[in-house]
Amino acid sequence: MTELIPGVGAGSLLNSLLLADDRSMRIGAVYRLDYGEAIVLTHDRWKFEAGGIPQFSFLLATAQDINAPQVDDDEVLLLRVEGTSPLSMETDLHAVREESLRTALSSNQDPSPSVVLDVEMDPFTKNRVSFTGLRCKILGTFYEDHIDGQKVLDFGADVDNFYATSTYRVLKPVGEGLSTIASYLKPTDRPVERVRIGAVRYSATRRRAKASKQAASGVEVNIRDFIGHKTALLGMTRMGKSNTAKIIIARTFAVSERQRASGGKPIGQLIFDPQGEYANPNTQDGTEIAAIGEKHVRIFKFGADGSQPHVKPLSINFFSENQIDAVQNLISDQLSTDESGYVKDFAGASYRDVPGDHSATTHAQRARLALYGALLRANFDEPANFRVRVSIKGTFQQKIVNGLGKNPFIPAGRSSNIVAIAAANVEAVVEQIVELREAGDSDAVEFTKNVRWKSVEPIFTAKSANRSVRGWKNLNPLRPFHSPLTMSDPAIEIYEELLEGRIVIVDLHVGAAPITKALSESITARLLEQQTSVFVSGQDPPAIQVMLEEAHNLFSSDRYKDDRDIWVKLAKEASKLNLGMTYATQEVSGVAHQVKANTANWVVAHLNNTTEVRELAKFYDFGSYSDAIIASEDRGYVRLKTLSSPYIVPVQIDRYDLELVNEARRAAGDSALLPNGHGSVLF
Repeated sequence: MTELIPGVGAGSLLNSLLLADDRSMRIGAVYRLDYGEAIVLTHDRWKFEAGGIPQFSFLLATAQDINAPQVDDDEVLLLRVEGTSPLSMETDLHAVREESLRTALSSNQDPSPSVVLDVEMDPFTKNRVSFTGLRCKILGTFYEDHIDGQKVLDFGADVDNFYATSTYRVLKPVGEGLSTIASYLKPTDRPVERVRIGAVRYSATRRRAKASKQAASGVEVNIRDFIGHKTALLGMTRMGKSNTAKIIIARTFAVSERQRASGGKPIGQLIFDPQGEYANPNTQDGTEIAAIGEKHVRIFKFGADGSQPHVKPLSINFFSENQIDAVQNLISDQLSTDESGYVKDFAGASYRDVPGDHSATTHAQRARLALYGALLRANFDEPANFRVRVSIKGTFQQKIVNGLGKNPFIPAGRSSNIVAIAAANVEAVVEQIVELREAGDSDAVEFTKNVRWKSVEPIFTAKSANRSVRGWKNLNPLRPFHSPLTMSDPAIEIYEELLEGRIVIVDLHVGAAPITKALSESITARLLEQQTSVFVSGQDPPAIQVMLEEAHNLFSSDRYKDDRDIWVKLAKEASKLNLGMTYATQEVSGVAHQVKANTANWVVAHLNNTTEVRELAKFYDFGSYSDAIIASEDRGYVRLKTLSSPYIVPVQIDRYDLELVNEARRAAGDSALLPNGHGSVLF
């Protein structure tokens, strides 16, 4: 087929990759052409032989020899079928057809449809009415270029010239030719690692594609497009969003392990799993992310008992000083149902020790004393040998001892003012301090004057501004999420696992929604804090990917206005902190425009209403697919636009299965799993 591109020869990339006989089929010619649209003339016979031409099919238009060797026509236009178009003589042909039917009706005594409509046309007329027009959008131009001394296939998203329409032939790409188009990546100096994600699928109806063996053209993406960038998984529930996410996660893990093997830093992945579908096997996939291996996957969940080394408790030790931020977040969220002002005060204060600031540390310790007293009142189990360390000057100690009738203080430092209080005495000490303050004792007034103490005391006393509040009673629902055995903040442990390049699944399908929400925010806050600390030190933060479900609840337009919101901070700061983010939702309109505008990769499955599709149509060329996105409810059938791809590709996403699990395991140097789940090398 080299005559289609004169002067290039059989070795040209355009010919070998796109126009060769085994890569494309002639289906017609260009009937009309401008810079944005082409009308293609085709025939029923040619369409049949090509296995049909569904809407959104890719077509190629290439110039014939126009007997002008000085004109460079070594370009191929990429077209996409948008619909049909009338031909100039079509009205006349319809009139001929109508007249033949009228004649048949008047010349036959039997007026039944089979007699009138099935009248045999003469071959000449039948052939003429078999021509139809296809309305096609011009997506751009394929051409050959030289980069770093190598010939490459390049693509421009426009047309730099066009010739008389009679000079163009139109072909339908098939097989490897179609795969080349669907998998095309723009030349870049960024790292490229191609992986298969699915096969080209033009329409919900696939009978002709399968019959003509055109339903298996693979689609490859650059998996590095998803690392360090935002990815949107959009579609209704059960349309395959999670399946796509698992493919991205497994393939990212493989990249991470190859980086590790070559001396680079691995990539951590954090998955918030509200339904438990990433941590546990399901009937859809038959396997799970955790199957990649206990060495590589950590699951944090409520109720973990330590019997599985890779499954860790998500519970928090409410009495642990190094978990005080997580405790504060959980309590603040739980207290939010109380409209009293102390709730806001508690959420806004800090209860951490401040190295180098004796005063701030002293007041933080005093506030924690009151908080631990409230927890004990709410019947939280204290850790074994639990003691509260606090600074109380000697004269005030004696007043408390006199009021209690016993000495609850244990020396705990070089100064006699530094004491420890055993769990059994904490409530009584706090209560005595409050009583002395209310009685006007100057030492008690000084001890409780700081805002930290004032923000906690209403929780302990259940009184605020001389009126009753729920206070410590609000803490009762938090008891199931407390474990006195937890040694460190799960958020810190999770971050350390991410630094090791592990996949961390936070299984949130067990637990009250307010608690799991607060835990997710606490974990994310600590992640941002740690990444920011590395960033401001002048170093590159480690690469970490974050997977989020129900994104419309996290990135709504109203919420996006609040810079203090942890999810908003994640969305705004992710790029500079080397955090990639994959977010899934069925409500495109529910995600703030700023988040979508900075999204690099789009995976769009079925959406069921015009509101969401209209919002989607604001981005790239998704408006062309609006009707099809609403109509097609096939699971895994998506429209895909990635950072490296210059146009949208309709794809049937592959299924996440054992083969992909084993691909990830092999990248880590592990043996493959047999279908029964037992580790074994498969040959």
